[in-house]
Formats: sequence, structure tokens, C-alpha cells
Amino acid sequence: MANREGKCPKCGGALCIPEELATFSCMYCGAVLSQEELVVPHEGEEKNQAAALEEVLQKLWENGDSKAEELTGRILELDEYNMKANQVYARMHFPDILFRFKNAMEHFKRSEYPDYFDAYKIKCRPAVEAVDRYALESEDHGEEFMRLLASDLMKAIDKEVESDQSLRSKNARALKCDQYKMILAVYTIPMILELKLGVSERLTDVMVEEWMRLHPKSILRKGTYGDMVTGFRKGKMCFITTAVCESFGKPDDCQELQSLRKFRDTYMMKSEDGRALVEEYYEIAPAIVTCMDMDEERAGVYRSVWNTYLEPCLQDIAAGRAEACEKRYVEMVRSLEGRYLDSQIWEDHRGSDTTS
Repeated sequence: MANREGKCPKCGGALCIPEELATFSCMYCGAVLSQEELVVPHEGEEKNQAAALEEVLQKLWENGDSKAEELTGRILELDEYNMKANQVYARMHFPDILFRFKNAMEHFKRSEYPDYFDAYKIKCRPAVEAVDRYALESEDHGEEFMRLLASDLMKAIDKEVESDQSLRSKNARALKCDQYKMILAVYTIPMILELKLGVSERLTDVMVEEWMRLHPKSILRKGTYGDMVTGFRKGKMCFITTAVCESFGKPDDCQELQSLRKFRDTYMMKSEDGRALVEEYYEIAPAIVTCMDMDEERAGVYRSVWNTYLEPCLQDIAAGRAEACEKRYVEMVRSLEGRYLDSQIWEDHRGSDTTS
């Protein structure tokens, strides 16, 4: 059974109709049509129409005209591999894969991450696919264009942070910059890799390179979605106390870790509230440690956590102050959760520090 492909002359909807049907109804507008009325473009006609609109699109894009969005869509309907339309679409929407998801780290938890990541991937796919289609038609396989997109994205992060007058301290600006880096590391880069497009590997490499060029002391790692999920599921991401002790060169069976684990098992796990706290800790601690490990000031953060929370906790345990230890430990987790996973942390820095 052969089919004819064409468009409805009434609404422009794409149709695929069996040739033996003399009449049929458009699935979009309901118009009753004959085979003769089906608009079947000549080979190359749609590509020529798309090419004829490129100059108009370029001018609209350069002038910041909102009509560029509509015209881009029209050209891509005519020719989905039109280089100019894919270029403009990517320039318009590639920044959205980061800036439309500023609160993403709030969902970087064991129970929420997979579903949120799937939704994120669906929303971001069109922008990355536009880059991929452009690269397929480009002589340099999109290398220069990917470099431009990555560079513009990283510069946009710095520009947004520096232009936010409510972030008055250097520390507050550094924290916000780190928040964007975390989104790149646990959402954006894994998402692009998960799409498994022709540009996925190279585009993520270029993004890491451009970040490191602007922030040479701030590590951005190229990880996969599988790395993140496996870390949550199997505990391969070290938990906070273990990570801090390891940063000081202490072994996994050191006295400090044994004391804290014993406190967990013999005190916290004996009550309903304690078990709930431990379960919540397992929910978010792997994500916190992942973020701590990418912090430009991670050595200082680990030292601060030890001095402010863990060492006093050990002193509480030795003195039999179980409630004080539990309270201090909860404060540690809440503080780190606020720093790395809660976007509202920025409110705590707005207007509260005038240090430049």
C-alpha cells in the first residue's frame, strides 16, 4: 500500500495519505480533500523556500526582533537541517538549558533527581538537537559554533553574577557562580551526554574547557547521568563525615568515623525521629558531597565542617551529650544543604554584607 506525503491546502498540516483513497479528511482542520488537492512540493522546493527566508531571519535576529522566533520555526518546518535556522534557534535557546532551571539543585536528591532529570532532558532536547543539526551541515562539524555557544554561556553566568547588585560580597558572588557550576555538572552536561547525539561528547568537552578557561581554579567535571544515579543508589558518593575525614587523609575505619557511626546506630536509630533524620541524611548527603568536592574552596569547606561541627560532635559523644551531638549534626546538614542545594540561600546574602 503506497502513500503520498503532502500538506493540507487549508491549514498546512503535514499529511501521509494512502494513494487508493480518492477523498480524505485532514487530521488537523477536518477539511475534506481529494488527492488532487493535496499539496505535494516538488523535490527541493521547500529547501529553496527556506533558503530564501534566511536573509530575513538574519536581520530579525540581529535586530532582536521577536518575530525571529516565529520565522525560525517556519524555516525549520520547510527544512529541518537549514543551517541558519538551526544556528539562530540554538543561539536563542541554548542559554535556556541553564538559566531556565536556576532552582534545579533543590531537586538533586535521591528521590527526586531521576524524574526531574527526565523532565529537564525533554525540555532541553530541542536546543541541543539544533546544535547537532547545524554540526551535521557544517564543514568543521560545528566546532567553531559549539565553542561560541559554550563561551557565551559561561560569560553569561559571570555577567549575571557580577551585575546582581544584591550580591554585595565577594563570597556571595562566588557562591552563586558555584551554584551554576553545580547545575552544569549534575544536570546540563549529563543531559547532553544522555541524548547521545553526534555533538554530545565534543560539546560537553568544549563546555568544560570554556568553564576552566574562565575559572581555572574551579573544577568542573564531565559526569554522566549514570554516574549520578549510581552514586545515589549504591552510595559511591561519599557521605559528609567520610568525605571530610578522607580530606585529612584518615582511613575509613578511623576512630572518628567509628565513633560517629556508633552514635548513629546506638542512639539515632533507636528512635523514630532519629531514624527519620538518618533517612533524610541519606537522601541528600551524597548530593552535598558531590557539590563540596567541586567547590573552589573545598579544602577550606572541609576544614570548616570539621572545626565547626564534627570535632565538637565527637567531643559531645565523649562527654555523653547525645542530644547536643544530634542537634549539632542536624545544623551541619542544614547549613550545607542551604549552601549547595537550596536556591533560597542567596536571600541570606542579599544586602547583609557590604564587603566587596
